[in-house]
Formats: sequence, C-alpha cells, structure tokens
Amino acid sequence: MNKRFSTLVAAFAAIATVSYAQIGDKYVHLKTSSSTYLTVTKENSAKADSVKLVNLGSDKAAKDSALWLPKFVEKMVSGDSVFQFVNKATKKNLSFAVKKNGAGAYGTMIAPGVDKFVFKTGVAGGSEIYAAYGQDSIVSISTTSGTLNVGTSLPSEKFEVEAPVSISLATVADLAGKLSTFKFEFKGKDGGIFTATDLIPVPVRVNGTDKYRFQVVGQEKSTKGTKKDQYITIDTTMIGSTTSIQVAAFKLDTIVAAGGAQYQGGNEGLQTFKLSMDLGNDSISMTTDSIVRFVNGKYEVAVNGGSGYTYIVGYKTFNGAPVLCIDSAAIEAPFITLAKGTPVKLAGGTGVYSLQLKAKGGNTYATYNDKYLVGDGSTPSAAVAAASAYIPSTQFYVKEHEDGTYSIQGREATSISTKTGSNGETYGEAIVSSLLLDEEPLYAVDVANGVYHLGKNDQKDTLVFKKLDVDLTNEHIGYKYYTKEEMGYGAVKFNLASAAADDIYLSLVQDSVIAGAKGAEKALELRLVEGAEIAKDTVYYGAQALGDTLVRVAYALEQAYDAEGRLAHETVSGVEVVKLSKDANLQDKRFFFVAGPAEDSYKIVEAMTTNNDILTLNISNLSVTYDEPVAGVETYFNIEGAEAPVYKKMESGHYNIGNGLEMLTASAGVAKMLRVGDELKAASTADDFSLYVDSAYVNRGEDNTEYGYYIYKGAEVKNDTIIGSVLSAKGKFAADAAKGDSAIFRSATIVKDTIAYEGDLKDGKQNKYKVRDAKNTSLVGFKVVEEGGFEIVALNSNKKLAVVNGVVIFSDNVAPLTFTTEATEAPTANEDVEVSEVTVIAGNGNVTVAGAQGKKVVISNILGQTVANTVIASDNATIAAPQGVVVVAVEGEEAVKAIVK
Repeated sequence: MNKRFSTLVAAFAAIATVSYAQIGDKYVHLKTSSSTYLTVTKENSAKADSVKLVNLGSDKAAKDSALWLPKFVEKMVSGDSVFQFVNKATKKNLSFAVKKNGAGAYGTMIAPGVDKFVFKTGVAGGSEIYAAYGQDSIVSISTTSGTLNVGTSLPSEKFEVEAPVSISLATVADLAGKLSTFKFEFKGKDGGIFTATDLIPVPVRVNGTDKYRFQVVGQEKSTKGTKKDQYITIDTTMIGSTTSIQVAAFKLDTIVAAGGAQYQGGNEGLQTFKLSMDLGNDSISMTTDSIVRFVNGKYEVAVNGGSGYTYIVGYKTFNGAPVLCIDSAAIEAPFITLAKGTPVKLAGGTGVYSLQLKAKGGNTYATYNDKYLVGDGSTPSAAVAAASAYIPSTQFYVKEHEDGTYSIQGREATSISTKTGSNGETYGEAIVSSLLLDEEPLYAVDVANGVYHLGKNDQKDTLVFKKLDVDLTNEHIGYKYYTKEEMGYGAVKFNLASAAADDIYLSLVQDSVIAGAKGAEKALELRLVEGAEIAKDTVYYGAQALGDTLVRVAYALEQAYDAEGRLAHETVSGVEVVKLSKDANLQDKRFFFVAGPAEDSYKIVEAMTTNNDILTLNISNLSVTYDEPVAGVETYFNIEGAEAPVYKKMESGHYNIGNGLEMLTASAGVAKMLRVGDELKAASTADDFSLYVDSAYVNRGEDNTEYGYYIYKGAEVKNDTIIGSVLSAKGKFAADAAKGDSAIFRSATIVKDTIAYEGDLKDGKQNKYKVRDAKNTSLVGFKVVEEGGFEIVALNSNKKLAVVNGVVIFSDNVAPLTFTTEATEAPTANEDVEVSEVTVIAGNGNVTVAGAQGKKVVISNILGQTVANTVIASDNATIAAPQGVVVVAVEGEEAVKAIVK
C-alpha cells in the first residue's frame, strides 16, 4: 500500500451503524449516501461479473448479490485498516483490473488486479472505499454506476455498513432449492426429530403468515387408521418435572381440525412453523405462535399466546443435559442452517427410458393406464401399447443432474424447420419438444419397481421408468441409415415382413409401376441416393436440450444405373400409385425407413409427409400404394442388400483395360487404344498392355466412396512410394466439336497421398499435389455404367476417357468409352509398348492417318490405282478415299488395308 494513504484510515471497528464485533463473520451491505448498494451484476451471460450501484433487490438472490464479507488484511502504522470484500453470491473478491472499456471509461468488471481497499471513516456523509494504484493514483467506485474513478482525488461517493434485514421463508424452494427435501443442521447439537433425517417442507398460510409443516422422510404417513399424512407436531407429553422445567418436545401426528377434542381444539398452531433467515450468515430462526404449556403436569394449548409472544425452538437444561423443546423465555436458540436434502434417485441414472403411465383412480388419464407415453409425453391419450429400443417416439432421454434433480425430454419430434449450415448445406432440425421435467426432483412411489411421481400433487403423472437397452453412440436409432460406403457400392431390395405371406418382394411391373411379387429373383433393386439437393433430407432431432442428438437421413431411391428413374408416387384414378419415374415433378421424393418394434423391419415413409401416409402392400392382390394404412395391408419390410456400385472397386495389381478388341496402353508417353494383331496397327502381344492399377489413397476416409486410383505403365513400388509413368490429362485437344484434354502417361512420384510430376517445379522446387487437388490430373475412378462395364473418369475434372479420330482424350462433351478389366501378369519389363505411333482409321468416304506428320502417304484401291499421294502436314490428317478396300502405305511403315464405308 502506498504510504501517502497511510494516515487516511481509522479502524473498521469504529465505522457506521454496525460495530465490528456485531458483524463478526457476517455479510453486510455497502450502502451509498444516495441509498444505492454496491452489487454484483451479470447483464450478459457471456461476460464476466461486474459491480454497480443499484437499488436493493427484493428476493434473496438479489440481496445476496449486494452482500459483502469484509476480511481484514492489515493495520497500517497510522491505525488505518485495509480490507478485502468477498461477495456472498459469487464468493469472489471485489477486484478490478483497472482497464478502460469500449466506452473509454474504466469499467467495473470483476477481474484480477486491485483487490485490497482502504475503508476511510470519519468523513462527512459516510465512509470512503478506495485503493492505491501505481505511485500516485487512487481507484474508487464512481457515482456514475458501472465506472471507476482513477486519479489523484479521494472518492466523492460515500458508503455506510448496513446489516441485512432478515427475510421470511415461504416456499419449498426457499428450503430445498430444486429438490423436494432438505435438512436442518443444528450447529454442534442434536436437533432430534428435526435433524434425524431429511424433511419434506409443506408450505401453508395461517392468518396471513407464511409457515411450514414438516414431514419426516420415510414416515410421511401415519401407521394408524387411513394412514393420513403426518407432520412434526408439538407434543402434549411433558419433559421435566414439577420441580424443574416443564416443557413440550416434538412428535409426529396427523392434522387435527379446529374444534376437535384432541389438543383442546385442533393442532394447526402446533405443527406450523415460521422460519426467518438472517442473510448475514444464513442462519435460521424457527418459531411458532402456539405452544403446549404445563401446569402441575397437565397441558394446555396456548394459541397465539398473547401480544408479543414468540415461541422459539431451542434448548433447556434438564438433568444436566440440553433438551430440545419450544418456549418463549430462558431458552437457548441454536445456530440453525439449511443443508441439501437427499434426492430421490433413479436407479438407472442418465439414459434412455420408456415411461409407462400409472395414473391413480379418478385421474383424467387413468383410462390410459399401462400404456407408454410418446412424443413429448404431454398427451397421454396418444400413449401406445408398447415401447421399443428401436422406436425413438416411445423413448425419453432422462438426465440426472449433480444436484439430484432430473430433466426428461422425448427423443422424437415431427415438426421440422429448415436450417443452413456454415458450409451452406441445407439440413432439417426438429423443433425441440418441451421438457416433461426440467431440473426438478422425482418423488418416490415404489423405487424397487421403478415407479416415481413427477410432482407433489395429483395433477402430475405417476410413471414406471424402464431403462431401454439403447446404444447411445448410435445416433441413427429408429431409422435405417446407410454410410456413404454402403450407398456408393450397394443397392437395396424390400422383402415384406409378414407372417401372412412369405418371400414377397417389391417388384417392377408394367409401366414402371411397383407391386408385390413372389421370389427374390423378381425383387426390384434400388440404389440409394443421398438427397443433398433437397431441404430436410438430413434431420437433427433427439432430446437436444439435454445433449442427446439423433440424425434421420432420407434417401432418393433409383433403379440401379437409372434405367427407369426414381421411386415416387402419384395419383392415378384416385389411387396413390407407387412407381419409378423420371418426371421432373417427382424427382424430389425422398424416403426414410422407420424402424418397427422388431429389429430390422421398417416402414417406408416419404420425408415430406405430414400425415399418416406410408408405403403399403395389400396382401390379397399384391398392389402397392402410398396411403394411410387400413385393414388388410402390410406396412413393414425387411431391407436386404444387393450390389450396385457407383464406382468399381479395384484391388491393386496388373490389368488389361479394354474396349472390345482394343486395349489401353502407352506408346512414347501417349495413351493409345491398340489391338493385339490388328491389321491396321503394328502387332503387339497382350503382355505389352499390362497396366498397374493402385489406390490413390493411403487414407481414403469413410465418406469417400469414389475409389480413386492411378493407372501406371511402368511402376516401381517401394513401401508407400511409387515411381512410374501414370495416366494423366495434359494439354488441350480440339477436333471439330470435340474438346478435351490429351491423355498421356506422365512420369511421377507418388508418396502416400501426394503426387509429384517430373519437371513440375515452382521457383526450382518440386510441386506436390494432394489426391483431390485440381492440378492432380491423374486421379481416376472406374464408374460403373452397366453390368461388367465402366467408364474411366478423371475425378478432379469429371472428364471421361474417350477416343476422337484415334486420339485418346479426357472429355466431357464426347461419348466416353466403356471398358472392362481383366487381371494379368506383370510384364517382364514394365515399359511402354514398342509399337509404331502411326494409326490408320477408315471412316465414311475417308481415311484418317494419325502420328505420321511429315511422312509421305500413298493410298491405292484394290486394283492398284493410286487415289492419293501426299505428304502429311499434321499429326492427324483425313484423306478422301473411295468406298471399299483400300491399301494405305505410310513412309517407313508396313502397308495396311482399310475398309472405307
């Protein structure tokens, strides 16, 4: 502390209206001369606490925020004292970082920094609170609420210490918080019936005054007669003797109405207690306005014992020991505080439960007894006969909180709103259902059998809690979900789940209509397509307020390889017919698969359905409609898998990749389609066409189902490194309307998930590209287009391998080739095929010669007559020729025959 302030402070013991001895370890108010109070506030939950000078709040929480415990730090040589002030609500020190806020003023946010304050008394208008800051500055609370004064002047705001006014307690929450029970603690003493176990507070109002009755947990009901509720009551049995004390203790008894013979006219005043709390230390005073008194050993009930009488629960001494009793004089009041009660525990703790209704007789909901709540649980009339671990609508997420309270929320919701994610993706989110219980206690009915009451009155439900064996790590419970791997490679077929019919599948009949048919061989195979292009296909729901999330995904279903369109339904002659359709108006139909009570059977429901319509199959005529179920139709299907890959999976190895008689290979670094023994091309063996295919990924990732590969002609494999000549797109190609990129084999080094092309440098350093980098032109996929056939797709450009005038290119405006693969042996020398680069292709009224630029070409007919004699000026020349067989002789090459159409 700066010594310039050492003469400014007198002892705290002499200040204001409350002496230091009176304060002791109590909290006090710091009240300004303008009758505002130094108070901790939190105006924004995202920000730290701050202090302001405001009017004193009316409830306990507000008063606690304005209470401070002065903790003596040091006494200075001048006699001045320094204190720290601890807030009752936050248990944090009054402390400032002394920094300017956004408004340019020094704010009063609680933060580490200055936390020791001089309390200066003996000044006009009250006392001053301030702290030394730096060498010559003072920090004090400003009269402008929410700011600090920082300067050389002493503060203008004056404070006085004010003891808090005791408050009356009136509600269950005042004693038990969020629980239903609480405990009294009599500091260092036996509180008898009041402290033996938990108590249940029952608020009552007597003659305009808030009071409580207290039930003892475990002894809530009398054992006599009709077993009515019983409460702590002042006893009519005397403790003491005629020569010592004569006082009443306490017992449990039922309510005796006014005018009854017992208690000389009723016992309301003997079992209703008024509680008040001293906010300085939260101690409790417990009084009544009626008492049992004894005269010569006989009792009498003193009701409202006269003006000024207050009967206090406390101790008197009998036979040398303290006795808990109640009296108005010569009684030692104990230091009573409140303690947390023992909450009723749900045996299974946090988890997913079914809730079975057990309404009492006379309850509105008793009609639905033994049924299971659904949805948000607020409509017992919607309760169902059974709950299932596979049906979220019958499930409730129950969360146990640290304070012993519980929150309950249904896992299923049907109202969906559209949201847009940070990446722009549209998804659906369930409008959260209301909580059935929100941080409230459970009340025990029959804990051994899982029976609990949700409230303390007959308007709340009694429920049987049954914990379900639900895998909480599976966020797709209740709906069939397919990974992208499964979607990319598989298809589904639907087998009717019915005891009334066996081996019935959804099948395609005439006019693309879907009906039932017997036999798996007739099953319609549908490939799943995730509906990313339509809102609400992916819906997030579950008991999200409690940290539980479920995800429902809807899919479009199309016939494998899109032969006849997607699954849809449309009205035909008043019937909602299910069919495959390519109609643009029906392309947005998405379906999700709702689990049934039995595992692996599902209903097929359109994602946008807002009524009870589902896909149904009539067992008598095998017709399929999309409508509300009626008698005689079946609604559950087993979903079987089938193979319908989008992209072909390839094992690493050597393959011949062919289109008809021609096969893909490399010649002088250029991709070629050549034929073994073709009379139009120089002969080569099958071994020369062996290409090495290997995955482009070391870590492909579960969401990547394109199965990207590299195709090599000449490859050296060493651990995770491959050095070789890889099929790539490089350079532009154009011929008439055909456009694309030239297909070549390019020297490259592949290490893990990167590719580096020989000679591709930047500032003298080798460029390296990730698998999905647009500059990686070698990544290809084998896209399946029909059984046994596929297209080679450059996945980073979506261009496909095609041939134009004998030239192999990657193009998106030329019909792609359809390929097949056949495993083969590795060639002896895995290099380019040693064949001529010259290719001759016969066309309609012409012959195209490729790869002969600068060479002389002579074309003659079958009679030996020369029809063309020219030097080729380009790499791809078309020469007019007569229909029929012609002989083409290219300089330096063997003559070949061609058939011109």
